[in-house]
Amino acid sequence: MGAPDIECYSQVTLFAAGPFLFELWRSLVVPLKPSALNKGEKIGVVAPSGSVNDEQLRAGVDAITRAGFKVELAPGILDRKGYLAGEQEQRAGALRDFFKRGDIAAIFCARGGFGSIQMLPYLDAKAIRPHPKVFVGYSDVSILLNWLLQSCGMVTFHGPMVAMELARGLKRQSEEFFWETLLGKKSHWQFQLGETFRHGVAEAEMVGGCLSILVTTLGTPYEISTAGKILFLEDIGEKPYRLERMLTHLKMAGKLDGIAGLVLGSFTNCEGEGERGLREIIQELFHEAPYPVVAGLDAGHGEENLLLPFGVKMRLDGNAGMLSLQESPLA
Repeated sequence: MGAPDIECYSQVTLFAAGPFLFELWRSLVVPLKPSALNKGEKIGVVAPSGSVNDEQLRAGVDAITRAGFKVELAPGILDRKGYLAGEQEQRAGALRDFFKRGDIAAIFCARGGFGSIQMLPYLDAKAIRPHPKVFVGYSDVSILLNWLLQSCGMVTFHGPMVAMELARGLKRQSEEFFWETLLGKKSHWQFQLGETFRHGVAEAEMVGGCLSILVTTLGTPYEISTAGKILFLEDIGEKPYRLERMLTHLKMAGKLDGIAGLVLGSFTNCEGEGERGLREIIQELFHEAPYPVVAGLDAGHGEENLLLPFGVKMRLDGNAGMLSLQESPLA
């Protein structure tokens, strides 16, 4: 009798079987790279989280069409269930269908908010895995970025969204990173960061996203897997005591043990009123970290939101304060 096919088990079953089997299953998933975009192709737009403003959505769609692409909106994209973009089953179905369709070259998210995690029980990794394609979003969509990478083995992209940055107009550097990366013109880059808290050099895949969103996965079958990865974190509108609480939660959950390195992005409107701010928190929590810890990446809820591929090799040089993309994220 041969070894059991570990892919036949659901994430829920594996999680219940124990952390070791769960992490073993995740380690067997090899990231698949989507194809580069070609102008004239169709981009599907979904709303996996918060309800979408029609005017902002149309402005973002106009930006995509000006860039040379066709656009198809997911059915019910303007539906509302209070602050949610409709029922979770419908949102999951729209995402699942866009992945399966051969005429959809990429999937862009409209906005964040809350709701992505509600979709996960309705998504089938085995059905999505054969259809790798460009998937872009951030904030609450961090849940889907990491799930698609961990469970479907798919390279994903942390970056601007349709009814947000694309609607407002991308800043120059963000626009360059966005379209040139997705068109396959920017397969390697180097970016100078800001302050280094711990020196050292790491080469690994990047995972992560919005800190306050990622901590909600802990203790669920969908919790983020960080071992051996460069962890990227960013956030918006969180007071220092809440940032410290969430980072402490990650640390006590073991998610900061065994990572290859830590990169801090934009922490917008996260300033404190006293002497203890994010800088002091990072210095204290990571003062003995055996890996590089560097801040200053212009990605997340800031003025610039550089497109970051999750699932391909990056190099974090804490000695030089540099992050570099080491391989193309596209096939």
